[in-house]
Amino acid sequence: MVSLALIGACVYVAYKAIDYRRHVNYFLDKYTHVVSSFSGRRQYSDANSALAAAQPQKSRLVFLGDQIIESWPLEVYFPDYETLNRGITGQWLAGFLLRLRPDVLELKPEAVVIQFSSYNFRPQFTVQEIKDYVVSLAELCRYNNVEPLLTTVIPVRGNENVFRAEGFQPYFVADSTAQFNRWLSDYCRLNSLLLIDYNSALADDDGYLPVALSIDNTHLTETGFKRLADITSAALAELPNLKRGKSE
Repeated sequence: MVSLALIGACVYVAYKAIDYRRHVNYFLDKYTHVVSSFSGRRQYSDANSALAAAQPQKSRLVFLGDQIIESWPLEVYFPDYETLNRGITGQWLAGFLLRLRPDVLELKPEAVVIQFSSYNFRPQFTVQEIKDYVVSLAELCRYNNVEPLLTTVIPVRGNENVFRAEGFQPYFVADSTAQFNRWLSDYCRLNSLLLIDYNSALADDDGYLPVALSIDNTHLTETGFKRLADITSAALAELPNLKRGKSE
């Protein structure tokens, strides 16, 4: 009987150990997702380390965003500035906050262009939540002497206007992005922030993203990027501390 009880106890302890390890691995996976996959802090860590040891240029300019930024050959469109591309395809706006310090603030740029796409607007996220993220990004940048240039959300294609998912009623993305863009214009005006109106630069007469300017709903053609570059360059020219050309 003693032997059977001992065997049973050993089996129970082994089971609890396996169950405990399963729970630890579950939460470890969650932690790893937040600090790496979701935040994207590791994507530019090597490049950031190399830049941290270099003397910041007066013309240093960071572009923080998603696939629009990541796929944008900034050095071609902005040769007069030291442009640092910190775009991550498919990233949610909340992830920008988690990597703001290593990807922007610690690089000590004069300014940062902040861009994000319409897929952030979903039924599970309120427009107010998106506004809060943008305000936090802008205030943190200004507190650290980095001038934020905020951008309106680029339009969606007409056939991508409605978001559909199990458990949600059809959700018209363009309604939310239009509401946000109106708020952003007022926010920038009231807080003396530069606004770059990417939406107006790309939208057709009906307010949608034309096929001629886009590969799909989230990637632009060369002509689309040229339009963004023109309006961005005009905004950069209004920043007195952002010098054209590299410092000696």
